[in-house]
Amino acid sequence: MRLRHNLAAGIVLALFAVCGADAAEGDTVSVLRQMRQTVKGDVLDALAGWAHVVSSPVRWDGGDWLTAGGVVVGVSASSLLDSDVRRMMQRNRSGLNDDFSNVAVNYGDGLEMLALSAGGYIAGLTLREKWLRETSLLAGTAIVTAGTLSTLSKIIAGRARPYMNKGPGVFKPFTISAEDYASFPSGHTVVAFAFSGVLSERIGNLWATIGLYGMAAGTAYARSYTDHHWFSDVVAGAAISVPVSRSLVRYYEDDQEEEKGLCVVPGINGVTLLWKF
Repeated sequence: MRLRHNLAAGIVLALFAVCGADAAEGDTVSVLRQMRQTVKGDVLDALAGWAHVVSSPVRWDGGDWLTAGGVVVGVSASSLLDSDVRRMMQRNRSGLNDDFSNVAVNYGDGLEMLALSAGGYIAGLTLREKWLRETSLLAGTAIVTAGTLSTLSKIIAGRARPYMNKGPGVFKPFTISAEDYASFPSGHTVVAFAFSGVLSERIGNLWATIGLYGMAAGTAYARSYTDHHWFSDVVAGAAISVPVSRSLVRYYEDDQEEEKGLCVVPGINGVTLLWKF
């Protein structure tokens, strides 16, 4: 028990050391209070962003539904290439491609990318780097939001993975626990494109966008190369994550620029509802 207390004290002292001038002057209570309020506000923002994206279809107009229909048609069309792409991947197996796939797949690992986002958030919070904190928060929220949609789609579709050798047209809908029937869409691709999408929107640089989406495409390639997904699975993963990440960032930035209507403001003793106009 004493070891735990010492460890906790060490962590608190480490946070104080990087919290800036206030902590150095001994105003630690004020610093911790401010950090707590910031975290509360960020949690509420993340929940609001998740709800905004998930409920987006109820606010779509005719153009939005037309776009969504085009995406469905595009993903369906990509399924015509499933068998051909799989054969091409199998023909091009090599040690170099194996090594590349082993590295590229990590960019789509949900736990690793959430840990990276959490690390960025903690660094931004303690160092008072607002851009880093907000971007990390958005990245983590995008991964969770897109991952929610991806998981539901996997359960509903129940598509057999390529390595099952049953063909691209075999589905067992509402298969919850069978990993062999969780091919559609690619979860790793969802994570990679969600993370890249947020960074692309926040950085706003063409070359950064090319590099970020190139890394995400590498993850999609790796999942197809290792025979875990059909080509249309990774296309669907990207089709889910890109609009999710863009919508989330734009919603958050618009909300920061102009907060109107009913707002939830965190405080020391709870939350306050305010109507801003």
